[in-house]
Amino acid sequence: MKKTLKLTLFLFVGWILGGCASHENFVKTYNSWVGQNIRTFTSQVGYPDSTYKLSNGNEVYVYEKTRVYSTPTITPAFRYGTWGYYGGIGMGYGTDINYESCKLFLEVNKKGTIVRWGSRGNSCRI
Repeated sequence: MKKTLKLTLFLFVGWILGGCASHENFVKTYNSWVGQNIRTFTSQVGYPDSTYKLSNGNEVYVYEKTRVYSTPTITPAFRYGTWGYYGGIGMGYGTDINYESCKLFLEVNKKGTIVRWGSRGNSCRI
């Protein structure tokens, strides 16, 4: 029993740290693009989903990624039957709907240089 608990705890900690590392890679990657030309970026990544102008004359390139998926679930359920059977524990079936999104914002000055970036969402990782 102790071995199973230790293994479960070890795997859980590894899973948590793995999630942090992938977001850390995301940050490192886009930090390295600051100071680079937007044409180089678009030639490697592709065109943005949208753009807009700021009041200071800079332009913001917006890249969006969304994913909606479902996963089946099996949960314990209390049930009240008929035919003389009352109560008991059974299994219930359903689905969980999962939504992942990431918006990447690249601010570009008039010379075409990426001056800063930002992101929003629960799935911004590489």
